[in-house]
Amino acid sequence: MANGFNLLAPVYDPLARLVFGKCIDRSQCDFFGRAVSVKSTLVAGGGTGRFFEEYFKQHPDSQLAFIEKSAGMIAKARSRTMPGMNIGFVRSDFLTYSETDPYDLVLLPFFLDMFSDESVEGIVKSVSQVSKPNTLLIVTDFVKQEKRGWKSLLIRGMYLFFRLTCDIEAHRLPNWQEAFARAGWNIKESATYCRGMIGTHLLARS
Repeated sequence: MANGFNLLAPVYDPLARLVFGKCIDRSQCDFFGRAVSVKSTLVAGGGTGRFFEEYFKQHPDSQLAFIEKSAGMIAKARSRTMPGMNIGFVRSDFLTYSETDPYDLVLLPFFLDMFSDESVEGIVKSVSQVSKPNTLLIVTDFVKQEKRGWKSLLIRGMYLFFRLTCDIEAHRLPNWQEAFARAGWNIKESATYCRGMIGTHLLARS
């Protein structure tokens, strides 16, 4: 999976903007202000770091741990850094990430959709291990379409594309909501973008 994203990294942002316009940026950033007194944040699968500028506007004094398996994506994200951004880049598979320090905020931007339901269970455990009782979680991802139409066809087409180019394991959107709910994470707030194709969710543990 990492090798495919290495090849895709230089054109990833133009492709995303071509298909979704500014929806990708808005969906990742709109909930940053919901978290207060954030000193440490972990992002898994942060891609090209398009959210860096907006994140540090909201949380200028925080530390961001950027966990990404693809060296190409990390290189692209590094190019977005600016003075004052406290970011630690870690090339690692989040499923085997061994960090145990707790974070105030965890971000999963367009990350869960690459994995099977079985792997998502492992991700939930990893997120819980790096979380405090009051840690907030922001999940941004594509939304399962109940009706057949152009939106469901587009999502199916994206899965075909990413399976061919990046060898992702998922064939469909996983049911991550149930996996997190079983671990005690509850959705507190949600918003949709791009005519309901993208959803952002703020979660906390009960």
